Amino acid sequence: MLDRIIPYITVEGFQYLIKFTEFNKYHLPETFILPIVDITIEVMETPNQINNGKTLFHFSSAIQQFLDENNVVLYFYCSNDPITKNKNRQNISDAQFRSNLFCKMFEKKNLNNDFICENIIIKDPHNGDHHIHLISKLENEIEIKTIVNDSLPYFENK
Repeated sequence: MLDRIIPYITVEGFQYLIKFTEFNKYHLPETFILPIVDITIEVMETPNQINNGKTLFHFSSAIQQFLDENNVVLYFYCSNDPITKNKNRQNISDAQFRSNLFCKMFEKKNLNNDFICENIIIKDPHNGDHHIHLISKLENEIEIKTIVNDSLPYFENK
């Protein structure tokens, strides 16, 4: 079973849940061979200060370990829920800020280029752009490209 919840508590005492949840095959085209697993990183309270460096490193380690253990495509949707940003980042949406954090987190863990991370932006002038990441082992690049090129509407209506 691919569903998994990994609890994480920062040194400051903030509690997170890293959730891996397999997409129901009913919602996916029959052509997809690999399972697609949704990643959700959930904070259990509203912290005033977060040490993003150590926290992001832990998240990326958990994600890499999951990918090492499972041949899947991971799906990460960057929500537009409020997030604390520094003064230099106030002009970007919360979803884009999360996407930028996720990209940096992934780049730091993917030093050997063993994985592919496809960043997808779905334009939405009414609700703000949607930012999605698809991640898998490099050997699954064709599967990722298939999702991006042929099947994005399946994810847009998640």
